[in-house]
Amino acid sequence: MPQAASKDYVAVLDIGSNAVRFVVYDGLNRAPFKIHNERTQCHLGKHLATTGMLNPDGVASAFEAIGRYAGLIKAMKIKQVKAVATAAMRDAKDGADFIKRVKDEFGLKIDIIEGEEEARLASQGVMMNGLGANGVIGDYGGGSLELIVVEKDIVKHKTSLPIGAHRLHAIQGEAAQLKAIDGFLADTPFLQNYQGRDFYAMGGAWRSMARAHMRMIKHPVLMLDHYTIDGKKAAEYANFISRQSTASLAKTVGMMEKRVHDIGVAAMAMSRVFEILKPSRLIFSGTGLREGLLYDQLAPDTQREDSLIASCEKVAQQVSRFNDHDGFEALMKWIAPLFAAADNKTKKLLKASCLLSDIGWFEHEDYQADHAFERILVMPFYGIDHAGRAFLALTQYVRYGGNPDKKSEVVMKLLSEKDVTAATVTGLALATGYLLTGGALGLLNDR
Repeated sequence: MPQAASKDYVAVLDIGSNAVRFVVYDGLNRAPFKIHNERTQCHLGKHLATTGMLNPDGVASAFEAIGRYAGLIKAMKIKQVKAVATAAMRDAKDGADFIKRVKDEFGLKIDIIEGEEEARLASQGVMMNGLGANGVIGDYGGGSLELIVVEKDIVKHKTSLPIGAHRLHAIQGEAAQLKAIDGFLADTPFLQNYQGRDFYAMGGAWRSMARAHMRMIKHPVLMLDHYTIDGKKAAEYANFISRQSTASLAKTVGMMEKRVHDIGVAAMAMSRVFEILKPSRLIFSGTGLREGLLYDQLAPDTQREDSLIASCEKVAQQVSRFNDHDGFEALMKWIAPLFAAADNKTKKLLKASCLLSDIGWFEHEDYQADHAFERILVMPFYGIDHAGRAFLALTQYVRYGGNPDKKSEVVMKLLSEKDVTAATVTGLALATGYLLTGGALGLLNDR
């Protein structure tokens, strides 16, 4: 049989205190899509605070997982591999032995990154996501909490504090845990200068808090990335969660007890950070260290590309009938007079809508509108919040003949009346453009 063609896939192996993650991306580009994603819960740093050594059961589990991942790298013919280890490996007495054994047995070179470098790469992950970082980034893990101050995508301060979930669990009693957190935060005086900014959160336990909050308030889009909570409400939520027992928390948020084990101490850490920062908003990032490793390798010109438009261009290239970039530009120019007074954010959504406008051509016509709406609402775009997702989904729903009133439950919770009107007008304009051209959008240049 013929051999499968080799593609420029990039693999990232991330050995953390809680889990070993293996993610394969479709390449080094401004909007890298995941083509494979695995996580093995190993708890390598479970006893590190008391023994100074890696968890033996975790070591066995991690080696089994890494062996599998090494096999997948070979089978997928991946040439570029970024493999890193964080807090547990850099702090454990036997960390260097672990790294050597991985190299000897699987031929994988693991770089142990220091705390401040981990913080920097986490900030790069937020920048990859086009969040327009201008605030404080927090990455909460099993071994440490990284805090990074970013202004206009430039890192101003960064630090790594040893108050991750495993370390707090090793401290007996809530009062002692709070004392430990406050002690390390007191040694981070730069935080006092950044009150009222946005706070960007990442890390497994904090992301679980986001999922729990979405379920509790019945948020219409169960997608973690760019999920946003008002700062005061976020502080109240973190304080509430931090005071719950594991059993009570599991019942409250509707998760299994083993899934919420770290949420309590993670919420405690967040609550104490928020006592200092008093953030304007809490924004959860679906990207972090792993994406930061890729962003760090991009050329400056590529880094400056808009992440949402790059995402939509990639989708257009993969699914549109004619793969006609000039045609999409013609469509954008054709509808532009309808939105001459629109702000830059709306104009970007209009361009994204044009790029996505052929997403449902291969569907049965009775299902095109619904399928386009659902797909776009949860598609792995970079650089877009939940309201923006709803806008793009509604434009394609209308473009394929859907009645916007039928999507009121999602739309009304996320979009203003003005945005609903703009999305509806955009969808009707797109439909008209396709009706006139049959999809050969370059014909619009003649009109």
